[in-house]
Amino acid sequence: MNGQETGLEPGLVKACARAGQINEDNLRRLLADNRDTVYGKKYGFGSMETSAEYRKRVPLSSYASLQPYLDRMARGEEKVLTAYPAAGFLRTSGTEGGSKRIPVTFASLERYSDQIEWYKNLAHKKAGGKRLFVNGFRVGLTQEKKEYLLSELYYQYLFRNGFLSFDEFAGGEETLFGQNGRDILYAKVWTAFAVEEITTIESIFLYDQLLFFQYLEKHWRSVLKNMRKKRIPEGIGLPERTKAKLLEMPVYEERLRRVEEECQKGWEGISERLWPGLSLVSGIGGRPFETEDGSLRRFLGKTPVYYFSYVASECHMGVALRPEEWRYVMLPESAFYEYLPWTEGEEENAEETFLPGQVRIGALYEPVLTTFSGLYRYRTGDVVRVTGFLGESPIVEFVLRRNLFLNVAGEKMSVFQAERAVSQLAARYGLSIRSYCIGQLSWEAPVCYGAAFSLEAPEGAGDEAEERRPAGRLDRALMAQNPDYLDLRRLGCLGRPQVICLSPEEYTAFQEELGMTGGHGKPRHAAGAVPEPVWKKWKEISAGRRKE
Repeated sequence: MNGQETGLEPGLVKACARAGQINEDNLRRLLADNRDTVYGKKYGFGSMETSAEYRKRVPLSSYASLQPYLDRMARGEEKVLTAYPAAGFLRTSGTEGGSKRIPVTFASLERYSDQIEWYKNLAHKKAGGKRLFVNGFRVGLTQEKKEYLLSELYYQYLFRNGFLSFDEFAGGEETLFGQNGRDILYAKVWTAFAVEEITTIESIFLYDQLLFFQYLEKHWRSVLKNMRKKRIPEGIGLPERTKAKLLEMPVYEERLRRVEEECQKGWEGISERLWPGLSLVSGIGGRPFETEDGSLRRFLGKTPVYYFSYVASECHMGVALRPEEWRYVMLPESAFYEYLPWTEGEEENAEETFLPGQVRIGALYEPVLTTFSGLYRYRTGDVVRVTGFLGESPIVEFVLRRNLFLNVAGEKMSVFQAERAVSQLAARYGLSIRSYCIGQLSWEAPVCYGAAFSLEAPEGAGDEAEERRPAGRLDRALMAQNPDYLDLRRLGCLGRPQVICLSPEEYTAFQEELGMTGGHGKPRHAAGAVPEPVWKKWKEISAGRRKE
């Protein structure tokens, strides 16, 4: 594939043409610059001359193996893992069951920021108008804190260094930074109603946009009412500077009347009707979030989706090849890359890694990173499928997280298998599942799974047979995905799953009780062990709706 067939930044296309050499250059620089760190001295970075020698002498690492060094860095000790100055420490979302602290250096931020934002900036330049960013950050440009979300640090860097301009965004700086996360959506909907010239809608995860449109659908009447009265309710916890910004926005009755008319017509394709010039929406999504992305499409109509980037807290690894595709070109300059072969169902995979030019199209790999933030031969835990090459750089599709399982009786159901089962279930039976999570009800006898579905409109009536139907359908879908699950069900070691159907608001409250919320909207499908009181409370709420 050549660069003219994509929407990628020209400099990135040139870099991909020589990705193999850049990969080696990255390693040589990292070894030279970090030879005098604690880690560099331990493994003799100063005496290494080739990547083969590096891969032989330095072991594969994980967060657990590097944590003692990371803890020393967090206490302020210098030159432990890296000689580069730290921009900050990230607190990860804990999708593997435990939160992690990951350093980010200025050296790493400098290597990819312009390449990742290039296509969105190009789309905005072509379309004109305003960009609507539906996230809000709890840290401003001049603020510092001990721990950041990755998005906070990343966008702080972009704005500080001129990669993005506040003038391009509807609402400006006052609606982007320094926000109370709980009420930010009120400010975003107000801004979106006031500004008709929105041409791109952007977010960290596409799920953030689903939450935005769900909020708009529920609260549009009250927001319009308050816009007409030029007042913000006392219960909305926004900073005073944000409230002042909203109240000073020009509000035209003709615009508000049109918004009201379009909302009254329904929600299919509402974005195209509220903002006629809308040309693109952008955020992280893809196959693992297929259900949530499908729910968002209800609001977007035919507006194309750009899946933005392939990002982990440890490194920004790839950028979307083009709109409407879940494939990512690996960024050659972000890290020294290795790829560890992966086979589904195997407990331990091979320890021998491959360099970017050695991977095979169609094969599955776990990316292994040596980064400019101090991680060495770091196993990401992701599994990607190589689908092609741009020059010498692999094009990949994210498949799953290697170490995420549902496992109550030895079945080891991967989250990928569970996601696939729910997606097929929703498609086959036409279920309007907006989001979902599956956990383990270990207090049941026999133990079983518990699935919570967020539905657009949970049914309010039904009998016991109706209640059992979703559970039976999910059971059969899981059996089809995992042979061990099927065997254990037949042996009676696993009970039939339980299903509760909740409204979007109820589902959010359910997740909050499980401690699954926080940060930005990254849907988490693995709920872990669900406490008995929490499950029974929400099961009664779900059952009570059917009896009304």
